[in-house]
Amino acid sequence: MTGPSAAEPTPAEVRRAIDAGDLATVRGYTVEFGPACLQPGGADELTALHYAAAAGHTELVLYLLAPPVHADAQAARGNQFTPLHAAAMNGHSTVCAALIGAGAPVNAQTEPQGYAPLHSAAFGGHIETIRVLMANGADPALLNYRKETPADTAARAGQLAAHAILGAPGR
Repeated sequence: MTGPSAAEPTPAEVRRAIDAGDLATVRGYTVEFGPACLQPGGADELTALHYAAAAGHTELVLYLLAPPVHADAQAARGNQFTPLHAAAMNGHSTVCAALIGAGAPVNAQTEPQGYAPLHSAAFGGHIETIRVLMANGADPALLNYRKETPADTAARAGQLAAHAILGAPGR
């Protein structure tokens, strides 16, 4: 490389590129500064993978999971919120499938709320996401802090189609 090197991207610049699904820019950051530049902040901060999953950018999620980044599909932050929670709550079924394929724990529960990705998908009424989670071992009997199953959460949120798919295990 000739001339002065560009400055490492700020966390805000990285976040803008991820939110926009700008794979070329994220890839450029990785090549120029290494994958660590995509993970600014402390251990309790959300990762680039959390943000890409929440935004539903499947291609970017797959890039982050692959070499050279090797993002951790199991990365739990703060209250044990994982990238799979982020994708499920926003109804991104394809991203959920990619994360599960990379080892994301389908039944991870937040602390102290006890929300699993299935609770989040149920609350939002994300039918296809519910199907993907269930097909990959999501437990419809998990209870959150309200002692609700995902079906109960769907009913409370007025998500009748989600409630019908989930049924009412153990009731």
